[in-house]
Amino acid sequence: MRIFLKLMVATLLPACILSAIDLQGVIADWNCTQDMVRNGRSKVLKQNRNCSLVKNYNRGAYGLITMDKKFYRLDDNGNKLARELLANTPDKDNLKVIVSGDIDGDTIKVINMSEL
Repeated sequence: MRIFLKLMVATLLPACILSAIDLQGVIADWNCTQDMVRNGRSKVLKQNRNCSLVKNYNRGAYGLITMDKKFYRLDDNGNKLARELLANTPDKDNLKVIVSGDIDGDTIKVINMSEL
């Protein structure tokens, strides 16, 4: 009986920890997200034009900055979905999205992403 309970806990615990969540935020170049959270997006975009996605939105990695000033790296699927949304929006430096996925450390394993 004890072995059965241990197996059940070991099987169900990861599922409880890695449940999918929805986050709202703004897409940014991953290399700029920490600076944007620390100093403000507007200030960083003015001081560092390389952080702007307007002229060149195709980046190696994107991040999500949430309203409560947390930031997460997007996984490969999230990067692909972010590129698709950025290609079709005129306001590339202010792309607000809802991301559904699992958080693993500072990375979101993205299941779905849609524009707000």
